[in-house]
Amino acid sequence: MNVNITVRCDVCHEPTNCRIGMSNRDEQPFRFACEECGSAIDIDVKKGGKSEFNGASEVVPSLYPFDDKTNFVDLHLDFPVVFGKYVPGITPFMAALDRIGLDKMRFHNARLNFLNSQAFRFGSFKSLLNLYATKKFEIFKTNCRDHFDRNVNSSRPEYIAAALYGIISEIMMPFGFYQTEMSESELICYKLQYIKRNNRAALLSFVERVLANDFLIRAQNDCLGVYPRILDAELALRPVLFLDLDDGFRDKSIPMRISSVAFESYRDLYKDISEIVSRQLVFVAGVNNLLKRGDHNKFKPASSGTRAPRNLAAFADVALGSKADFIDDDWFNVARESAIDNHLRNAIAHHKTEYDTIKQIITYYPVLDGMDNQRREQISLVQFMRRLLLAYREMHRFQQLTKCIFFTRYLSFPTL
Repeated sequence: MNVNITVRCDVCHEPTNCRIGMSNRDEQPFRFACEECGSAIDIDVKKGGKSEFNGASEVVPSLYPFDDKTNFVDLHLDFPVVFGKYVPGITPFMAALDRIGLDKMRFHNARLNFLNSQAFRFGSFKSLLNLYATKKFEIFKTNCRDHFDRNVNSSRPEYIAAALYGIISEIMMPFGFYQTEMSESELICYKLQYIKRNNRAALLSFVERVLANDFLIRAQNDCLGVYPRILDAELALRPVLFLDLDDGFRDKSIPMRISSVAFESYRDLYKDISEIVSRQLVFVAGVNNLLKRGDHNKFKPASSGTRAPRNLAAFADVALGSKADFIDDDWFNVARESAIDNHLRNAIAHHKTEYDTIKQIITYYPVLDGMDNQRREQISLVQFMRRLLLAYREMHRFQQLTKCIFFTRYLSFPTL
C-alpha cells in the first residue's frame, strides 16, 4: 500500500510531493530534509493511517498526480529509496523487488517481521543485560523465566552466561546470520580445544591474564552496552539490512536515501563499536600467538623495521589501524568487508565531519592537517549506516571469542 501526499515546509513554504510506502510496522516515523532550505520534515504515520506532521503541514487536496516541477521524495522504512523523479507505478516496494527478486524479498521480510513481533520484549532485554552486568543474578534468572521462557537451574557462572548468550542470539538474530555465527563459534571452540590438548599450561596462563583486572569482563560488558543501542537504531537499520541482498549496491554504490535517520544520531555508536573491536583484537592476537608460538605474549618479529609488541599488554595499546599487522595468521578472518574504517573513526572522534541533510552525504577529514582540511573523503548516509551494521557484526562475532574464553575458564579449569 502507498500513500501519496503533499506537504508544505514551515520554514520556506515550498511544497514537496511524497509517495510513502507502508511497512507492516504499527507506527511509522519518516524524516527527510526540505530540498529548498534543508529543514527537517517529520511525518509520523500512526496505527490506523492517521498522520502527524512536524516541520511541515499537509496540503489538502494534494498535488497528485505529481508533476516534475515540484520537489519529490519516495519514502519507505524497509528499503533504501533511490533519489530521483516521480515515476508512476515504480513504488519503493516494486523497485526493491526488482532489485533483489522474490526469494530474497521473502527473507528480508522475515527478518523485519521478527523485529516487529519481538519489539515488545526489547525493554525486558535491555533490563536483562543490565542485571547481568551488575551481577544481580537471582533477579536475572527470574527475568529469564518470566520474559524469555528460559529456566536457569543453577547460579554457576557458566549457566548464567549460557542463558545470557542464548537470549542475545535470539533477540539480535535479524541483525546477523545465525548459521555463520554457529560455524564461527565451532571454529573458536576447535582452536581452543586444540591448544588445550597440546599446551594446557599456556592456555591457562592466557585465560588468567585476560581475566586479570577484569579485562575480559569489561570487554564483554562493553558489548552488552551496544546491543540496546543497536535496537534503538532499528528504524535506521531496517533498510540497511536490505543491502545484504542487493549485490548491485555493493558493486556500484548507487546513491540512495534512508527515510528516517540523522547521521548525528549514530556517529558516536560507530566510533564506540570501533573502539570495542580494537580491544577485542587482543583476544584474537593472544589465541593466534598460542597457535603459532605457544605463548600468548610472543609476536612474530615485524618486517620493515617495525618493532613487534613486546607482549600482549603492549599490543593492547597499538592503534586499531595497525593491530592486524601483528596477527600473522588470520585464523579468525580479521580483515573482513570494510567493517571498520579507521579514517572514518578518527574523523568522528576528532569532530571532523560534515553532513549534507538534503543529499545525505557525509564529508569527513581523515588526517590532522591543522586549519587546512585539504584531504577529505565522502560517503553517503546509507553507506555509513551499512558500515555501522558491519561494524556491529564484527563486534558481535568477536564477542563469540570472548564467550568461548569465558567458558574455557570454567569448563576446562573447574578447580580454579
